[in-house]
Amino acid sequence: MKTLFVHHPLFRLLGPTFSGVIVYVLILLINNNVDQLQEEFLGQELYVCIGLSYLIQELSRWLLLFFDRRSFSMSRSFRLLMQISVSVCLCILLVTGSIFWYYHSFIGFSPNWRELNIFNAIFSTITLIYILLYISHQFLYRRNSEKLTREMLIKEGIEEDFRQFKRGINTDLLFESLESLIVLMRQHKDKADDLLHALSIVYRYILSEKKMELVPFAEECRIVDQLVSLFNHLPYRQIDIQSTNGIQAWVVPGALLAIVESIIRSSIASAHAPLLLQVEETKEYILIHYEPHERLEADGAWDKLEAVRDSYAVYTDQLLKVASEAGRQQIFIPKLILDH
Repeated sequence: MKTLFVHHPLFRLLGPTFSGVIVYVLILLINNNVDQLQEEFLGQELYVCIGLSYLIQELSRWLLLFFDRRSFSMSRSFRLLMQISVSVCLCILLVTGSIFWYYHSFIGFSPNWRELNIFNAIFSTITLIYILLYISHQFLYRRNSEKLTREMLIKEGIEEDFRQFKRGINTDLLFESLESLIVLMRQHKDKADDLLHALSIVYRYILSEKKMELVPFAEECRIVDQLVSLFNHLPYRQIDIQSTNGIQAWVVPGALLAIVESIIRSSIASAHAPLLLQVEETKEYILIHYEPHERLEADGAWDKLEAVRDSYAVYTDQLLKVASEAGRQQIFIPKLILDH
């Protein structure tokens, strides 16, 4: 789309032929020499017109490239006016010089001003047509580029909404919880009530997080406790989370939930090897560290971490980091502090 068709080799080869024929016919019509057109069409003057058309079109094409690739510190309208003026002036000089050379070399006398004016007017019009083609092409390209940009933004917005919808539904957690609920309803109705209560709190928070940009850490931590309680109702799960009291920071809604769930799903489920998560704070980060018991196949367990990184990139230059030290896995979540 960005390459103008006048630069195509086939057009550069055939374009001057057709425009030269049209120029030749126009000159004959202006001079009332229609009989000459009928008697001898393939005359010397026709080849002169085709040759001039080739020179003018190549000059116009070179000027288009020149003004397109140079950056001028001037307004768009003044730049366009300068481009038209330079192109027409050079066209007139080239046509005048070529006509004088042809008349002196092959005919033996100088052309009159009327003939020069006719040639200059026709070939100047061709030059202006080239410039108009360039302007219309640039305008069309810019308009289509803006449309494509808007379409891409709409597409990205739809894809992001769909990803958020999938994260909000969290089918794995939902089906696992419902399966456990079915079992508990037959054996331990009181535990079934607790599971259903935790499930409702977690999902109500997940589905409402779109309305919030940031939430206090304490609020997110309260929902994480319900998520841990929900996982503890699943078979072979024994999870405990310990958090330092009084952490004054803000987090992206759902970020802590996604990280804790990723840790749980990447760890081996065992009632004999409980998973202990410890949450502390440093000067710049909220730190989650635990002793890893990684599953042999944990594909997809950390997929949500990339979405959390992207969310934090909007609010801070600090990056969410994952590190290992002394046999413990550490996840550093940037602290967000609001200025009042």
